[in-house]
Amino acid sequence: MGFKSFLSSVVHDAGHVFSFLGSAQGQSTISTVEGVATGVAAAVNPATGSQLQNVSSLINQGLREVVSVESAAAQAGTQSGTGAQKAAAVTAALAPNISAVLKSLGVAQPTSDQVQRVGQAVSTGIVGILNELPASTTAASTAAASTTPVAVATH
Repeated sequence: MGFKSFLSSVVHDAGHVFSFLGSAQGQSTISTVEGVATGVAAAVNPATGSQLQNVSSLINQGLREVVSVESAAAQAGTQSGTGAQKAAAVTAALAPNISAVLKSLGVAQPTSDQVQRVGQAVSTGIVGILNELPASTTAASTAAASTTPVAVATH
């Protein structure tokens, strides 16, 4: 890949990302995006709306974990060549939520293999998407000072 990926850029500016996600504006943006998709699904089929909310929460947690693990690896100087270890760390962090989502979908006793496969899919999917997005050409200080949030739909 000949450009700096979105994930690399996000890791570089992780502090700004976490600050935004933790801010009232960031939480409002996330809630708005999640609320629209869940509201539509719940109107059509209430059970599906609940399940979509559970999956949405898993994906959002996965996004936070991927950024966190990538940031920790970058700070330790081990960002390159540790994909399997980073995916395992993300999966381990997501495991309780994955198990809960599987149970909400009717899997009475999720196996460790099922949890592992879902965790790997979430991690790989999110990393793949973030790596295909180009890094922002806007300086981090300008983006942090912006009053217009940019929402990334995870649904």
